[in-house]
Amino acid sequence: MNKFSKHNVYSTQKILGVKSVSVKKLHGYGHLEEIVVKRAYRQLYKFKEGDFVDLHLNDIEEMLLLTIQHKLFHLNDSNSVDFIVALHMFTRSLVIKKCVEDLQLGVESYQKKLDITAPQKTFPEI
Repeated sequence: MNKFSKHNVYSTQKILGVKSVSVKKLHGYGHLEEIVVKRAYRQLYKFKEGDFVDLHLNDIEEMLLLTIQHKLFHLNDSNSVDFIVALHMFTRSLVIKKCVEDLQLGVESYQKKLDITAPQKTFPEI
């Protein structure tokens, strides 16, 4: 499946609302094909699920807030559920990735504190 759009999806403008979500059903699971949002400058903006990584984190947060505030009432029930599931899966992967990075940084800093050096063979003080 073509999961990435051909457009540059990064923008600093706030997302005001989700206008439409198109979902393709395969093997009982819904896969987002296209998401249309309205940004602060009143233009419609299209992107796909694979473009989540290119979006600003505030965009993901704004879309999650719209779902929590029940502002997706105009969407079909199954489409809104698939949209919410995709957002939650993406945020979960971000959290896991951040935890792994923090763990790796902690291990690296711990290794630097150990000061493991080769033992000396001669002792000039003795």
